[in-house]
Amino acid sequence: MAAAGVWFDLADTTACRVSPTGGSPVLKRSVTVISLLIAVILPLALPLSAQAGTVSAPTRSATAGPAVLIGVPALTWADLSPAKTPNLWRMAAEGATASLSVRTVGTWTCPMDGWLTVSAGARAAYPRIPCGQLPGDPDQRGEAWHSATVPAARQINMKSNFRAQVGSLGDAVHQAGGRITAVGPGAALAAADSTGRLDSYASTPEAVTDWSGSRVVVVGLQQVVEPYLGSGVSPHRPRAVSAAVRAAAVAAADQEIGKVLAALPRNANVVAAGLSDQSDVPHLRVAIARGPAFTAGHFLHSASTRRGGMAILPDVTATVLATAGLQVPSHVLGIPWSDGVPRGGHATAAETLRGQDTAAQTLRATLPGFFLAFVICQLLVYAIATVALRGAQGTGRRRILTLARLFALASAAVPASTYLVNLLPWWETSGPAQALFGGVLAFDVALVALALGGPWRRDVMLPGTIVAGITAIVSGSDLLRGSPLQMNSLMGYSPLVGGRYYGLGNIAFATFATGTLFFAAGIAHILLRRGHRGSAVAVVILLGATADVLSGSPGLGAKFGGTIALVPGTAVTALIVARKRVTLFRVLLFAALGVATIVTICYLDYRRPPRQRTHLGRFAEQVMHGEAVPVVTRKLMAMLHTVGNIPLTLLVAGGLLFLFFVLIRTKGRSGPLSEAYERAPALRAGLTGTLVTSMSGFAVEDSGIAVPAIALTLAVPLAFAASARSRHLAAAASGPAAEVPATAPSRP
Repeated sequence: MAAAGVWFDLADTTACRVSPTGGSPVLKRSVTVISLLIAVILPLALPLSAQAGTVSAPTRSATAGPAVLIGVPALTWADLSPAKTPNLWRMAAEGATASLSVRTVGTWTCPMDGWLTVSAGARAAYPRIPCGQLPGDPDQRGEAWHSATVPAARQINMKSNFRAQVGSLGDAVHQAGGRITAVGPGAALAAADSTGRLDSYASTPEAVTDWSGSRVVVVGLQQVVEPYLGSGVSPHRPRAVSAAVRAAAVAAADQEIGKVLAALPRNANVVAAGLSDQSDVPHLRVAIARGPAFTAGHFLHSASTRRGGMAILPDVTATVLATAGLQVPSHVLGIPWSDGVPRGGHATAAETLRGQDTAAQTLRATLPGFFLAFVICQLLVYAIATVALRGAQGTGRRRILTLARLFALASAAVPASTYLVNLLPWWETSGPAQALFGGVLAFDVALVALALGGPWRRDVMLPGTIVAGITAIVSGSDLLRGSPLQMNSLMGYSPLVGGRYYGLGNIAFATFATGTLFFAAGIAHILLRRGHRGSAVAVVILLGATADVLSGSPGLGAKFGGTIALVPGTAVTALIVARKRVTLFRVLLFAALGVATIVTICYLDYRRPPRQRTHLGRFAEQVMHGEAVPVVTRKLMAMLHTVGNIPLTLLVAGGLLFLFFVLIRTKGRSGPLSEAYERAPALRAGLTGTLVTSMSGFAVEDSGIAVPAIALTLAVPLAFAASARSRHLAAAASGPAAEVPATAPSRP
């Protein structure tokens, strides 16, 4: 009921002053303009997306040797040094390097899940045995070998939502007429085909007699992970291991790697990867590629992550197949690594890769506390605002309103501050958590100072417009640069979670959309004061359409549900600025336009070569082949699951209750927000458009309630800041030293 009340009060059609000619011409013009803008902007954005997705896959020369994968579960960049791991250090110096996100199905990756993910080229798991255990050696059948675990794992995973086809690596080799060799029980899981067949198997590297007789060789070294996963240890409570024991285990693995590298042909393409975690604390792992197919002294580039120096586990499968000169199956989700940017000195590059894991670990450790504090502070802002609006009269009240406005703007500036802080290398400091939060606080103070630091502070809406504009500009420019500010951001995404590595995350979309709509409304506010209503409508449509294309373009935002949600929000904002009627039919019509936009984007992405597609193009392919139901089901279940998230539910409930019972209506009367609308009519447009987008996002995004929760944490403080300023002006006008006449709009 509260939400319904908010909607009808915000979109009150009597306040829109519907013209005698009706809204149809304006509606048709709005649809036409938005469609034309999308048609113009989309072709401009797609070349950027295509460039971002273009992959220069490793090529295999006629004289290249075997493709070799050395899997070392639990290996991190912090383990490597010239003295302790000379073989790995030399291999990294002679090859290309990256951090490897090993997220599979669970919150942390067991060794067996890591090996099966390499086998499938997609996220896989095997829950039937304890996490720390691996099956024994495969059985020898004549000249071949057989693993009974692989067919069983394939059946289990084909019934899961990820539909991982375990055995894909071995199948690809055998279908091309090649041989595949496994060394160690973990490697046997990765190398066996879908029937469980292996061409050659050895339990240790020393037992291998011919390293060049197979097209692909997979070597599994368990030395690093074994101390954590001793027999009898619960998979959820791995054994604690001292630094000395770990260092000894890493050194033992390095010695084995040295033996393998010495035995391999010099023309072999070798990939070394830390394929899993060793405990329930996930980390970024090592990825090294050396050989004729790779350029030494570069970071590896992954088209899966759109980042240099950051790769995902399914990429390992695709890279091994590509360097073996084999076709990568379409159901393998990974993409072969290519040469990224030059990394400079190897020691410096290794420190950079260690820093990526430090940032991810800091984020993992501090994120729960940050969001708890954020929820508490947001609710505290609502409480302070309620007291300020109903507090004392006279000079004291004006001071309270000024202070409450300050708190509201500081709250609204938090999202942008969490992105801007990543301009600073806080993860390189001795206290990364302290540097992170100190940087967020410093940027927040700077944004509030900018919002209130000029003559525009006297206006009802302009300080909030500055905060919203910075939020939108930071998010939009970050998309154009490949989203570096969202990675390891408190309100962005983490490579340890593995849900997204580029584009707009769920929380970032909510802040980007809200910032864009309020920024557009703020510019419209300036134009309306000067009598330029047509220009005001055009600005709203232009900014909204641009944000929508940035949100949905492959390689930029790549946001499926967000693109659908932003179109009706933009349209509602434009209609209210134009003083035209907002109806449910029109909202649904523009939502359909949003669907048409993202369908077009998905289809255009699908038309690109398979290795250049993003998840949007892959989804279009799944729809065409009738394989989209598991994906949609997984997204729907994820959306429904968010409703039980207590902090997010509190943010939504607190924001709507404050908006309805304090700002919109107070004791049955019109509240301070209505007074703010009189001074800044465009405020209604921005707030209503945000509500439409956030509720649409709730329905179509897998993040569900997170979209309105985060959108309201930006929109409601901005609405209150305008209301507080309006009340301040009214209080000043009613006193003996009136600053501004109560009936006159404020001027910047």
